[in-house]
Order: sequence, then C-alpha cells, then structure tokens
Amino acid sequence: MQLVKLYKADAIVLRSRDCGEGNKILVLYSREYGKLRVIAHGVAKPSSRKRGAVQLFSRTNFLIHRGRELDSVSQCEVMEMFPALRRDLGSISRASYMAELVDVFTAEGEPNGPLFLLLLATLRLLAVKDPELLIRAFEIKAAGLLGYSPVLDACASCGAELLQGPLSFSPSMGGVLCGDCSTADLDAAPCNRGQVEVLKILADWDPARLHQLKVDEPTRKQLQNMLRKYIRYHLEGELKSAAFLSRYV
Repeated sequence: MQLVKLYKADAIVLRSRDCGEGNKILVLYSREYGKLRVIAHGVAKPSSRKRGAVQLFSRTNFLIHRGRELDSVSQCEVMEMFPALRRDLGSISRASYMAELVDVFTAEGEPNGPLFLLLLATLRLLAVKDPELLIRAFEIKAAGLLGYSPVLDACASCGAELLQGPLSFSPSMGGVLCGDCSTADLDAAPCNRGQVEVLKILADWDPARLHQLKVDEPTRKQLQNMLRKYIRYHLEGELKSAAFLSRYV
C-alpha cells in the first residue's frame, strides 16, 4: 500500500541547523509521530513567512511531504512561540536542556503522546513557575514515560520497606537502596526519606501544582545530583546542555 505523500504533525522544534542557502534541518517532536527529522526550504531567508514557525521550542502545525531520504516542510503555522523563554539565559538553557533530553532519549518515528504533552506543559510553565523544580519534575516524569522509572517505594535491591535511616540512590540498581543494601553500589548518592518523598511528589503531581511545594536549597541540590546521575547512567553519557546549565544557571 502506497503511503500518503502529505501528512500533518503537531510538533515542537527541538533542534535546527543550517543546510545550504536559506534551508534548515529541523528535529521535531510531534504528538502523532514522535521524533521527526525534516528539511525546511528557504526558512532562514529574511523574506520567509515561515521563520517564526520554525524557531527553537515553537509549537507549530506542520504539513510535511514525504521524501525518499528526508521529509520536507510544505506548510507550517505557529501555534505557540513561548517568547518568555528567550528573554534570559536561564530560561533558554532550561528549555534547551529539556529539548536535548527528549532528542537524545527518543528514536525517530516512535510516538509518545504523553511525553509530547509533558514537554508542552513544562515549556508553558517554565518562565512563570519555579523553574528548578519544573526541570526536576520533567526529568523524573520523562524517565518514567520512556520506561526508566526509578524504584522509590521500596529498596530497589531487596524490596524491603524504606524506613527512617540512611538511604542511597543508585542509578545502576534502578532506584533507592535501604541502609543494608547501600554497599551494593558504592557510587550511589546518599539521600534521606524526605528527599525520596519529594521525588515521589515530583513524579506524581501535575507540573502546574509544583509552585506549592516548598523545598529547601540543600534538598534541591541533592535532587539535582541524584537525577543527573540517573539520566547520565541511562544515556551512558552527559547531555551537552546539562554541563552548561550546572555552570551558568
């Protein structure tokens, strides 16, 4: 059966690079098709009406033409541009980090509607709510939607209940370790019951509610350390934007 030559995609622009005179290669994350790589002809030219619709982080309705090697943008209409994300280095860095995380963690043509909606919801809130907690929530929620949910309700090694006392968070073991199992991974990050409870809230709550959560600075730092290690383990490497985010924001 012959594939339809044209298809529509509701997508967020994750990445772009110049390709020839006025053209751009775009990496999109769409609700219907997951990650897409397409070429947009002429969009970098000053006279192009499509320039705004292909800006980084924009949510755009695309009409895409199937090609032999690379699909091409036939038409596009911007739906949301998130201009507040481009006003300061912190917002740009956080949005870039989320975009890179989705890009690196996903394969082309594998749809994940909940992940698209999570990215969209977080972009909408990033400039107006607690950005640091939003990023932590995005990390743990995205990990869950991609099949990497950490074990937080019991010891990831022995299955025992997590009682008060020393705990640790082990990416290689898949979650929290009880005191008796902490030696199973000497690289595990020390943590406490309160920090684990915050992780559970970040995983469960709607992002729009997170501004109600009061988290002290030491806990924030530890959560960042735990989740960055967890992501680094599953990616087998560091996200480029993560190092920049840690250094400058």
